[in-house]
Amino acid sequence: MKPQRIILWITAFFVAGISIGLNFRSSMDMTGRSSMDQFFQYLKDEYVDTLDIAELQQNAMDHILNSLDPHSVIIPRDQGQEVAERMQGSFSGVGVEFTIYKDTLVFVHIIEGGPAESFGLKAGDRIYAIDGDTIVGPDLTNDVVISKIKGPISTYVDFSIMRDGKSISASVERDLVPLNSVSNTRMFGPIGYTKIDRFAESTTEELKSALRRLSQQNMRSLILDLRDNPGGYLHEAIDIADLFLDEGKIIVSTKYKDGRTEVIRAKAGDGYEDIAVHIILNGLSASASEVFSGALQDHDRATIYGTTSFGKGLVQEDKALPNGDIVRLTVAYYYTPSGRSIQKPYVGTDLTNEMEGLVFQSDSGKVLRSIGGIEPDVELLNDTSRTYYWDFSFGTMDDFAFQWVDNHRIEIAGLEFNSYLAMDFIDDKTVDEFLEYGGYGLVVEDLPKDQYSNLKVMLKAMIAKNIWGFDAYNSTLLKEDPLLKEVLRMALGTLE
Repeated sequence: MKPQRIILWITAFFVAGISIGLNFRSSMDMTGRSSMDQFFQYLKDEYVDTLDIAELQQNAMDHILNSLDPHSVIIPRDQGQEVAERMQGSFSGVGVEFTIYKDTLVFVHIIEGGPAESFGLKAGDRIYAIDGDTIVGPDLTNDVVISKIKGPISTYVDFSIMRDGKSISASVERDLVPLNSVSNTRMFGPIGYTKIDRFAESTTEELKSALRRLSQQNMRSLILDLRDNPGGYLHEAIDIADLFLDEGKIIVSTKYKDGRTEVIRAKAGDGYEDIAVHIILNGLSASASEVFSGALQDHDRATIYGTTSFGKGLVQEDKALPNGDIVRLTVAYYYTPSGRSIQKPYVGTDLTNEMEGLVFQSDSGKVLRSIGGIEPDVELLNDTSRTYYWDFSFGTMDDFAFQWVDNHRIEIAGLEFNSYLAMDFIDDKTVDEFLEYGGYGLVVEDLPKDQYSNLKVMLKAMIAKNIWGFDAYNSTLLKEDPLLKEVLRMALGTLE
């Protein structure tokens, strides 16, 4: 019996040895891979419950980037195209602004010169099908509409439309629709005004066009409104700063990880080096907005108004991942011409220590804020976008305005926007109708005078949006903007 037992033990050890060897070989196969790869492989193969490994990897990357600085992020693939279009200055579509009202797609504004106008679409058209697919119902969302309307240039989208109780159809050829980043260009007496919403690929050319129009109207001074401008392309901010600075003046310097420093200087011959510039900032003016404003402030080329800017002094680049996601990665610090960084302090940065104790001055000797945003030369806190009535739901007000416009299309047909802007259009009856519509439990008599006035402005702007689009909405708010009125008053004083 002993020989048999020995044979059985040898066999058992041989089998166990094969098993151990296989497991060891399996582990050895993974050598050469990173610990992170091996970690996720263990999770995938061995963890007791089913896991979404791709989601876990995404969460891990998000956590890593969040721990580095406030601005390095991953942009998901499905959002990347929208971001790219916004920064390119155009997209392929039909040129309409729309709303979803009671589960129905309604065209609110037809963009002038766009494909939709050429093919006969009108504001107030109700769309019940796109390319033969019924779209009316509770599942209808903005994303659904956009996905069906957008498409390659020179392709067609078919709309089934209800207009004045009749069913009609229209086949519209898609084309490039501009996404302007410079808006509301106009003259206030001898002072030109324009708003830069972001620094996109087309911003420099858009601004040059705006400046030419203002110059033809004998502009003597210029207001550039950068409130709520989140930034954008650094090269666009540089090119625009170049318009207003003398040849050789430093615009910005960038310092990279390897110690390399790049200094960008203004070139000659832009023609706006002598015009007085006034810049308006707020706490949401960031990044490229601060590069531009900092350059002009350091060289005493602009007076800054408003509140301290956001404080983003990091240069970022987009890096593509194999799955189509984009890593927006911080690759450098930027510094204004005087050498200051305006980045807000954050955990892990060396900037705070680097700037500590240093004093920075403009060309004329004016002491400048060293870290944490661009500080205005003139602090102005009264901002129309922060009024009490922003507490009212934007959506509720928009719905009310749409319904009001929809009920009065015959009366307002042919009304010109400039005429509307000059009118005292909102009366007490309309204000009461809105308060009742929103269920606020108030009537006109309950409102303090300033809140009543603000609400009338907001209602007028929202009705303008539902007739002429977002540009009209912004223009209506601008006309009653108390901060702009104060900047205009001070800017006019410098011309006397």
